[in-house]
Amino acid sequence: MAMDKTMLKRKINEASFAMDDARLFLDTHPNCPDALEYYRDMCAVRKKLVEEYTAAYGPLSSYDCFCGDDWTWVDQPWPWEGECK
Repeated sequence: MAMDKTMLKRKINEASFAMDDARLFLDTHPNCPDALEYYRDMCAVRKKLVEEYTAAYGPLSSYDCFCGDDWTWVDQPWPWEGECK
């Protein structure tokens, strides 16, 4: 079942938080194989979610907007143009 825009953003934020948390742990435990595996897993989850979001709603950030020969960052509505979520 496809997720709506709000749910995708929430899931991306959750995966991002998990990556940040694992990264902080890895700063003090750089040789922990379980933490490295968890970080890689969360990175893959986030990448998939961002790809799904970008395909359906456009890029989340300017880092995700270059698709082929087009600069797509300005193709979606700006927050002051009615999209507040």
